[in-house]
Amino acid sequence: MEIESLNGSAFALEQAGFVCVSDPADADWLLLTGAVTRVCAEMVDRVWRAMPPGRSLIAVGACAVDGGPFPAGYATLGGLQALTPVRRSIAGCPPSPDDILRALQELAQV
Repeated sequence: MEIESLNGSAFALEQAGFVCVSDPADADWLLLTGAVTRVCAEMVDRVWRAMPPGRSLIAVGACAVDGGPFPAGYATLGGLQALTPVRRSIAGCPPSPDDILRALQELAQV
């Protein structure tokens, strides 16, 4: 919900130079929220492989970063930090839209 709110007029994501795309081939960054479940892990991998070289993975929120209250177990693999290199982690439970936008802007300047 926090990422979706960035598309509204209050945060002007596109005015900040970012565009949400539906085709992974058009994406530079993959923003993941929530703990990685066993069910969604294959889909995340498929989307990641469909992205062009130079792609970056961004963990948004405590659950995506380290699993938060959902550590690795029968249904979840926990957070992304234990699974794969993450370009940027955005802390919070959940992080505010302001925090997400600020982190994206900082990453774009690197």
